[in-house]
Amino acid sequence: MKKLLLLLLTTLTINLSFGQKTESILALNSGLFSFQGYSAEKTSQINLASNGTTGYTNNPFGAKNGLSYGVSYQIQRISRGNFIVGIGVGYENLRSKTTITGVNGYDKTGTFQDAASGQTYLSNNQLNAFPYVGYRVGIRQVSVDLTGGLDVGYLLSSKESGKATGINGTTYTTSLDRTGIKTDIRPRGQISVFYRRVGAYTSYSYGLSNYKSGWVGGRNECNSSVIRFGVLYKIKGK
Repeated sequence: MKKLLLLLLTTLTINLSFGQKTESILALNSGLFSFQGYSAEKTSQINLASNGTTGYTNNPFGAKNGLSYGVSYQIQRISRGNFIVGIGVGYENLRSKTTITGVNGYDKTGTFQDAASGQTYLSNNQLNAFPYVGYRVGIRQVSVDLTGGLDVGYLLSSKESGKATGINGTTYTTSLDRTGIKTDIRPRGQISVFYRRVGAYTSYSYGLSNYKSGWVGGRNECNSSVIRFGVLYKIKGK
């Protein structure tokens, strides 16, 4: 994987030096983020650490999509034959979601279980690099960029935030640091459409890194899945 990333970056450097046209692009994006794999779940429960209403989610790695957001800057080179090589860098908050169906806790009579409804989000704050190659199809003032490459995400933090209400009206919450792996590598495909300087894009990437790597007990397999959509503006280039 490191060799492939190095090859993409080397190709980018060569094309930036000898290519035909350079474009600088600002991107604002939203998206849907979730976890896939054996250990990702759509529902879970809150476990209370002690007497009280705060605790932790039994499995915060939600298989449901959470709304995410980010901003990035990219620079790309368009060759004479309409081939593209570029790189994007930016910040993202990728959030997964799991539905809370119950609470396990303690009271004066001992342990108890409470049916509850709510959700837990796992927010993954990261810096992201996206080296890519592709091809441009142009029709007058409209152009379509078909690109593919690798997301290289450096995780700054992963934080669980949950809230659920029991059948008796009690509110239960969670707030816990879940930072584990530091790097997530995701193959990514993207389609961008431009009209003059303004454009829009959608992309999909699937992570190769296991977010539950190093966990003990059971089968621990949990990978990221990201659907992005956003708007683009060419700061330089037409």
